[in-house]
Amino acid sequence: MTKSEGKGKRVVLWVVGIIAGVLLLALVVINVYVRVAYHTYYSEAQREFNIPGVVTGFEPVDILTGIDRLVEMIISGTPAVENAYPRSVRDAGNPVARSIAEKVFEPCSATWRGLGEIAHSGLRIREDYARYDARRRFAVEVEPTREPHGCRCGDVLRGVIAPTQCPLFGRACTPEHPVGPCMVSSEGSCAAYFRYR
Repeated sequence: MTKSEGKGKRVVLWVVGIIAGVLLLALVVINVYVRVAYHTYYSEAQREFNIPGVVTGFEPVDILTGIDRLVEMIISGTPAVENAYPRSVRDAGNPVARSIAEKVFEPCSATWRGLGEIAHSGLRIREDYARYDARRRFAVEVEPTREPHGCRCGDVLRGVIAPTQCPLFGRACTPEHPVGPCMVSSEGSCAAYFRYR
């Protein structure tokens, strides 16, 4: 992986939790990379931003364990990257998964809702496996992502503003009538903020 490819991946990985000032590294966003080698990416983020990070799973006990470890690191003033999901995630990753992923996929630029395009943050099928690539086999047109007028999801995701600072939040944009990507699913930052405010 080149330095620029790694930086692009780091940007996407960091977005997971910088909003809260910590990294709760749930597998929901970056399943492949966490399972590959979480320390490769998150340790750099932890050092650069001096914030704690915990890899966690989806189950309530996993998330609570991750939050507990984050709070302990914050109170003690010792930020680090810890693995609270050892039954599925290994420090060195899964060598078989890593080998297959590197053989079949290559980094590419990807557009992320609310964030725009980030170089080397996505994956595409390598030329050697083009016959398995649905984008090449079928004439499917993917429309470019357009952010709704007035939506500030990108700023919310980057931690620049709180959801309530978006002019659409709670007015034009609600969980029943979402306008932006942050309000679409129950896991969305705006939807969660709306529900628990």
